[in-house]
Amino acid sequence: MNKDDIITVNTDNGSVDAELISRFSIEGMGDYVLYRIDDQVFGAKFEVDGDNTKLITDLSDIEKNAINEVYSSLEVE
Repeated sequence: MNKDDIITVNTDNGSVDAELISRFSIEGMGDYVLYRIDDQVFGAKFEVDGDNTKLITDLSDIEKNAINEVYSSLEVE
């Protein structure tokens, strides 16, 4: 894994490095990422504001279903 495969995720307990699995757009909805922390895979919408990127995890059912479809189409180990 190289440095381009790592994102830093800020949590209530500090920050943690996560493995970036995929970055993709969903037409009409925005940009999303799939990432892994401690063998758990998460999906989030992201918005870029200058040098900062905000992950949004409060997603609609339509967004969650679209993320699950992308995840299912990938060969993630």
